[in-house]
Amino acid sequence: MFILTILGLLIGAFAIHTFTQWFNTFTQKEGNYQFFSSDHTIAFVSAYILMFVGYQLMANNWMGDPLNGEIILLVGVIVFIITIWNNFQKTNFLLALLGSLVQIIIYIPYAIVGLLVLIAVIAFFAQTKPVYNINSGE
Repeated sequence: MFILTILGLLIGAFAIHTFTQWFNTFTQKEGNYQFFSSDHTIAFVSAYILMFVGYQLMANNWMGDPLNGEIILLVGVIVFIITIWNNFQKTNFLLALLGSLVQIIIYIPYAIVGLLVLIAVIAFFAQTKPVYNINSGE
């Protein structure tokens, strides 16, 4: 079953990649604009991660002050809005609306993977080591 899960994830990633390439070709032809670029990926993934982390910090009242989470959440929302605003500035209204909706949906899996990679990188560089309790009596 594990192999089927990995295979499903790979097929899903390939399908998303193929769709984004087709969508970029379509929007380049129709509106002279590409919605799936490295700049958009960085902006949307950063915005989603900032909004998720900010919400979690705010909900857990991190360090006794929910304002920390609110500020991070607000920065994520601002990046999100600026990126969508940029779409509307660069191409016509209907294409910008369609492209922005597709971006909002497609970049969610990218953000989840990005968050997991960020956690793995932080754990790797933190040099996390197991702690053994010798006097536990077990």
